[in-house]
Amino acid sequence: MMTAKEARAATQDRLVVMAKEFIINNTGIPIHDAINNGRFHTTVSFEGVPNPVKTGEEVVRQLKEQGYEAEHVYYDGPNGYDNYILIKWGDDQ
Repeated sequence: MMTAKEARAATQDRLVVMAKEFIINNTGIPIHDAINNGRFHTTVSFEGVPNPVKTGEEVVRQLKEQGYEAEHVYYDGPNGYDNYILIKWGDDQ
């Protein structure tokens, strides 16, 4: 049986991999579509991603490492539901 410390490290490693896979598989087309439309931002749905709060934090961290501004917008409450990544790479003005 693994220790709690090993389980935490393994979980963190898995979050890093899931975030990297999400970026590779889901952000390229929306970014290129935004570029083709002269925009400096896009949103990418985060629906169905396991553990959206922690995974979202890691996606944002990795996108920032690549020079993007990024924010995980997640709300699940009585007034609605949102779950997406906002990605920016310049000034719209």
